[in-house]
Amino acid sequence: MQKKWWHNTIGYQIYPKSFQDTNGDGIGDLPGIIAHLDDLAELGINMIWICPVNKSPMADHGYDISDYDEIDPMFGSLADMKHLIAEADKRGIKILMDLVVNHTSSEHVWFQKALQDPDGEYGKYYIIREGKDGKEPNNWRSIFGGSAWERIGNTDKYYLHLFTKWQPDLNWENEKLRKEIYAMINRWLDMGLGGFRIDAISHLKKDFAYQNLPADGVDGYVNGFPYFRNVKGIEKFLNELKRETFQPHDAFTLAEADDVPPEELEDFIGENGYFSSIFDFCHTRYHVNDPKWKDRPVEMINDLRDALFKKQEYVNGSGFLCNFLDNHDTSRSAERFIPRDNIGYHSMSTLGSINFFFPGIVFLYQGQATGMRDYRKKSIDEFKDPTTFNMYKGYLQEGMTEEQALEKLNVESREHARTPMQWNSRENAGFTTGTPWFAVNPNYKEINFEAAKNQEESLYHWYKKMIALRKADDYRDLFIYGDLIPAYEKTDGVIAYKRSNQDRSVLIVCNVKGTSEKLPFEGRVKKVLLSNYDNVNIGNRELSLREYETIIMETEK
Repeated sequence: MQKKWWHNTIGYQIYPKSFQDTNGDGIGDLPGIIAHLDDLAELGINMIWICPVNKSPMADHGYDISDYDEIDPMFGSLADMKHLIAEADKRGIKILMDLVVNHTSSEHVWFQKALQDPDGEYGKYYIIREGKDGKEPNNWRSIFGGSAWERIGNTDKYYLHLFTKWQPDLNWENEKLRKEIYAMINRWLDMGLGGFRIDAISHLKKDFAYQNLPADGVDGYVNGFPYFRNVKGIEKFLNELKRETFQPHDAFTLAEADDVPPEELEDFIGENGYFSSIFDFCHTRYHVNDPKWKDRPVEMINDLRDALFKKQEYVNGSGFLCNFLDNHDTSRSAERFIPRDNIGYHSMSTLGSINFFFPGIVFLYQGQATGMRDYRKKSIDEFKDPTTFNMYKGYLQEGMTEEQALEKLNVESREHARTPMQWNSRENAGFTTGTPWFAVNPNYKEINFEAAKNQEESLYHWYKKMIALRKADDYRDLFIYGDLIPAYEKTDGVIAYKRSNQDRSVLIVCNVKGTSEKLPFEGRVKKVLLSNYDNVNIGNRELSLREYETIIMETEK
């Protein structure tokens, strides 16, 4: 495998609206990111992915871009972005922006011109179809709920929006449109960006081969994913996108692409793949408070372990997955995987270790290394996200009571990840001197970056140690290019694996449950590299693990 500059990535995702406000308007901004670059460099971060900061009416939190070449004033200016890129570069940190090219905002000048003349030049930049029998062209359901089609005024024409109606899908079949997009991407890369996280890229190609399918819900619509995700022919667009933009700049690209068939994975992330990496989403369907797993946390961990190893087997050295636990679209990982009464330093540090040393690249999310938690709401009115309200409406339509619907949202809402970053115990957690755009979790007095950094045994220091180990000269090549060998796969609640190459072997053992465990151990320990307890219990042919204990040790090959 050809070695690349990004193979040793320790990434950090920032949701800028909630990271750090510097002008007192209650909204995080680019100068706020610049203010914390030293903190991130000290943690060991060498790449930052920033969620959308382009100009946007914010119908979907910036994933509805109205001007690709401008920064939205709420975040700062283009000069601020250039300053951020330069300051990050001084610290050995590359900046990634979110690239959203499946759709634009309905306020983008292209779409405004398309509305004026749906059959004209800009109408062909979008997917516009005639209705059928007074209804939508077909009964696809939007990913965010409701019809995926919106009528244009009083005409019988509809435009496709796989997400909200304020996010019309672009027509990638149009070569002129593609060239405009490539020119825009190159303008950003020429400014010094390290690359992009690429949003919803699996949906560029659509298949309109059917008119309607039987509805799969009470709303009369159907999940049309087979017709607009990884559809045959998308490879033409992805190859061209890489050739015209990413490849000449040696850019890093992290694609939001799920359910890629095994036989196509190498095309996506192989030596000559479309992208540098794609996310491993296999863990995101798990939640310890889901009815399926409630009161069965150990069984859930067993199932999670099998899914993680199966995904690695599926990759089988053909490329680099992105290993993560938290992002802006999930509730906090501590709440998803650990029974609430067990959440603490040992359980969260063990959770953070389960896939940290897997092959691939690592991304943390803001607040993850501080131990931020979900902020459960008492009323639907306390939420902000249009998607949340669509989900709530759907739950009520399914027959849930308002209380049941709110409880379900409190389990799974992505808004838990979007509460303001908790920097310290001062007012508003040090996030802003104004009124925060979204309520700060009241637990910020105890859970915050400053407290974690000043406490010797804290999640922050555990992540810092893991990052240092993964980047250490003696072990870097092992963790990047070494083999992955699952271990103790039949032991309940244990996720363990070896990383091995011709020079070294490291065993990572995580007891992901609230009870102790004894494991047979035949090897010889050369060195204990990390442990989240003060000592380890390795006896004669036996490894004794306390509840939520993690041990990382180099063993004889």
